[in-house]
Amino acid sequence: MPHTRPESLIKIENSLRSLKEAEKKAAEFILANPQRVVDMTISDVAYESGVSESTVFRLCRALDFPGFRAFKLDLARQGAVSMERPHEPVAADDDAEAIAYKVFSITIESLQDTLQLLDYAEVEKAYQSLRDARKVLVIALSVSRTTAVFTADKLNFVGVAAQAEVDVHFQAMRAATLGPGDVLLAFSRSGDTRDIIEAVQAAKEAGATTIGVVNNPRSFFAKLVDIRLVTNSKETRFRNDLLASRIEHLALVDALFTMLAARNPERVAKHYRAMHDAALSKQY
Repeated sequence: MPHTRPESLIKIENSLRSLKEAEKKAAEFILANPQRVVDMTISDVAYESGVSESTVFRLCRALDFPGFRAFKLDLARQGAVSMERPHEPVAADDDAEAIAYKVFSITIESLQDTLQLLDYAEVEKAYQSLRDARKVLVIALSVSRTTAVFTADKLNFVGVAAQAEVDVHFQAMRAATLGPGDVLLAFSRSGDTRDIIEAVQAAKEAGATTIGVVNNPRSFFAKLVDIRLVTNSKETRFRNDLLASRIEHLALVDALFTMLAARNPERVAKHYRAMHDAALSKQY
């Protein structure tokens, strides 16, 4: 499996919005100077960032490292070359080839970073919960609404009774009617969306298993769900890209779909055949 960048940098990017102001200053310095940091002491980083040594230490602990030394070891593990960004933000005078290359490079890096961040024990738990679910409610909002529909369709193809819901009122109502044996699968890149969080709380109170796909592992949403799947995405194509790609979420759904299909061939064949036959009459 390709490892393009140290996990420490990926974790900083995903956690940046949840860090305290002082920790964020240290994090932004590290992101801008990863090669320098490899050869710096904790005192050096604190001085250059304009924060205290204890702030740098707290940042390392927040990123799940025991201390600054362990953080630096991870940072240096793949060498200086892997820390260099392979692309620049899209510019107005870029031609079609340059823009396509930059967009594809960012997308590839996002997928590779997600492979490094994923907790595969959590992926296995998600698979088992979906496989054994009586029914699955998939929820998302805004740009992620298409991801919810895509996910529900994929799950139905492998015999999992799934329904997508993208309206906040119906999300809350349907989450409340779930029960033991049911699963709520929720997508929230920021982990800060109130309506998604409230639907998860309702599902948990009803006894359902909750799975969350999130980019921010320190968010309340990430800590609330029973099974947490952390992904990474890039939003550096150009400023204020409110429609930034959800490709890492779609790839994760495909991985879960493939696990369900490969490990349960008889169940899948039965449902796929029935759906295929039903659709034949719709073709010329």
